[in-house]
Amino acid sequence: MNETELMQLARQAIEDEDTARLNAKAEELATAAERARQAAAKEAHVARLMAAADEAMSAEGVTLPDIARKFDAAVAALADLARAACTRNEVIGRHASGIQAAGLREAERTPAPEVLARTLALAANQVATPENGLKNLASSLLAYSGPLHRLTAVERAAR
Repeated sequence: MNETELMQLARQAIEDEDTARLNAKAEELATAAERARQAAAKEAHVARLMAAADEAMSAEGVTLPDIARKFDAAVAALADLARAACTRNEVIGRHASGIQAAGLREAERTPAPEVLARTLALAANQVATPENGLKNLASSLLAYSGPLHRLTAVERAAR
């Protein structure tokens, strides 16, 4: 091989190296651009998810203050129900002989634990789904409330 051919090979090798470097740099830039595009897309997706979650958590009936108000109202209603059941049982106890003499059939006692447990069991059963665990709560209350298909004196009076 003569000197001219060697120089030609050297130039070709240099050009090939330059081309390879340029291609590698182009690939690197393309990869970086794609990563940046993917990161921006992911960031935008996360921002949309956050906005949707924020909107959902701010909806009426979902916020903690809304649930706290319902909780307070439910506690007050259950306390009122328990007091009424206890008062009824005290009245029945004080007037037992008169009630028996009069033959008042609707003078059936309403045990407060049964009434409260039944109220919770019925409410839980109304909204129970396989995911929320309320069916288990309703089942665990059956020891106090009795079977859900059996009506109590209170429920029979309301119907």
